[in-house]
Amino acid sequence: MADRRHHRFENPLELLRRRDLLLPGGAEPCPYLEGRTWATEGLVASVMDGSLYEALLPYGLRRSGSYFYRNVCPGCTACIPLRVDATRFRPSKSQRRVLKKNRDVRIIVGTPNFDPEVYLLYRTYVSRWHKRPAPDEEEFRHFLCISPVETHLMRYYVEDRLVGAGWVDILPHGISSVYFAFHPDERARSLGTFSIMKEIEYARLLDKRWLYLGFYVAESRKMNYKARFRPHQLALDGRWIPNE
Repeated sequence: MADRRHHRFENPLELLRRRDLLLPGGAEPCPYLEGRTWATEGLVASVMDGSLYEALLPYGLRRSGSYFYRNVCPGCTACIPLRVDATRFRPSKSQRRVLKKNRDVRIIVGTPNFDPEVYLLYRTYVSRWHKRPAPDEEEFRHFLCISPVETHLMRYYVEDRLVGAGWVDILPHGISSVYFAFHPDERARSLGTFSIMKEIEYARLLDKRWLYLGFYVAESRKMNYKARFRPHQLALDGRWIPNE
């Protein structure tokens, strides 16, 4: 198990070059582009330094539980890291409508410890929205309750009903959006868009400049909506480039 207590890197790229640490994640159908293959490599870490993790985000590093990975898809580089400048973001007209539509939503921020209510929401979201088998409790715990970095859970309520849950990693200069789930009965609220704007607000509250939104994929409707949040930057060859 890789752990920062046993490995220290003067240059963040050293981690990605350590073939003895990186594990192949296997290959499966791409979740974003039909007919393509998704392949990853990465490492498991019980603790990860936040500054190291943030430095590797423009190289495509992401996190799933304690597994840090990057895409190594054969013949494809469609997944491009994207980050929003939270300090300069101003909602568009359509985004303001989403904010207005969700004025009754209350947000509580806490730790990502296991919560049966959040787990039920996640199961419902995966099975009904994504049409996939509902994950069991162990899968959920490994994916969203275990974190080698500081992680906060944002719960979204309408009155006393949990309608959404979002996980964000807290890094030195920004926050990284890990996952968001919502109740399918609330689809008209556009809670995915709403949650991003609330994560931008949360970044400002924590005096962070950036909201890291994972991958932007131009040809995927599941992923290209992220470009609507401006100003933002895209990462090319490990460098953040303004895309305004």
